[in-house]
Amino acid sequence: MKKRYWTTLPFLLMSTLSGGDDILLSGEKQEILRQQQSQYESEHEKLRYNWISPLNLIGNYSYAKSAIGTNSDVESVSASFSQDIFRSGGITYQIAYADATKEAKSILHQQNIANLNLNLFNSLLNYEKSHYEVEQSSKRIANYEIEIFIKRQQFESGKTDITELNNALMKKSSELKTNAALKYTLITQRQEIMKLSDINPDTFTLPRFELVEKEKYLANQWDIRYANAQTKTLSHGYEVTKSNYLPSVAVNGSLGYQNYHSNEPSTQYNGNYYNGGVSLTIPFTYNASAATQEAKATYLQEAATIADKHRELEADYTQSIALIESYRETMQLISENLKLYDELINATQAGVNAGSKTGYDLQTLKNTKIIEEYDLKINTLKIQMELANLHFALHTSKDTL
Repeated sequence: MKKRYWTTLPFLLMSTLSGGDDILLSGEKQEILRQQQSQYESEHEKLRYNWISPLNLIGNYSYAKSAIGTNSDVESVSASFSQDIFRSGGITYQIAYADATKEAKSILHQQNIANLNLNLFNSLLNYEKSHYEVEQSSKRIANYEIEIFIKRQQFESGKTDITELNNALMKKSSELKTNAALKYTLITQRQEIMKLSDINPDTFTLPRFELVEKEKYLANQWDIRYANAQTKTLSHGYEVTKSNYLPSVAVNGSLGYQNYHSNEPSTQYNGNYYNGGVSLTIPFTYNASAATQEAKATYLQEAATIADKHRELEADYTQSIALIESYRETMQLISENLKLYDELINATQAGVNAGSKTGYDLQTLKNTKIIEEYDLKINTLKIQMELANLHFALHTSKDTL
């Protein structure tokens, strides 16, 4: 296994991430994200200006022949429009609704990027953890082999029965199965990384995640940001719905050219025509009150969920902090055990030098100390995974640390 280092924010990572929040993801993932962004930006453009009525261009040609011998043909081209200029505030609310909708979809898009990056970094951290677990398992196997050797000698000399030797053999067999399963897990985790990115997990330098403050977490977590944006969207949507049932004013007009030919000379015409006007519309709809009340209730319901989301997020944050503290307490115990193992190893080494202890005792203690050291590293990675979950609940990438 190659040696790897923790850094707060390596220079290489800083230069890489400056290109975009999705830069560590595969090219295919980046293209999907770009198209998703292009889609909601196009939807915003369409929604923001859909109150502008179309300009209708009409071209027409007709020929008629009557039973009394009169015939004629008509060629015409025209342009007409009917454009609202006042909707009781509805146009302003429509634009605000479009902008708020874009903001909400942008937050969802950023959250999608954050989740992909979270999956990537969790896979990288799990990959590192599995490396340690494989090495740790190998040291256990080495201790079981020493135990088997000693128990076999004791059994052959009649100092113990077959049960103790059999138990040692069974423990080694079980650990060998665990070791094989861990190696398979290592392979599957590498494949998970390959699904998301082209980076090499064996050479990639893992950055260090730091604790997110509770206030920032509760104020900027993705679900809270989306709920606030969605509340704003629904508020403007309610105003748009309400304005649909209020008076509106529109200007309308048309401009055209007509060429009329007939075998009756007195009825021929060739020239331009136009008209224009203003219209006032006052809708009377039976379900207007119900429709506006429904839109208002939807908006108020979304607004009411924000406080509930705050409560859930506060509980989630508290749970994460408690889990991190649990890992740290475990690490403290491991550190104390390591000091004890140092003392035992020194004492055993002295015994080996004096001939009162065997090298097997010394090697067993050294292997056990290494197993504890791997536990220390594994718990460090577990803390980093929990911190990564908190980080990507607010940020899209690592460059925002």
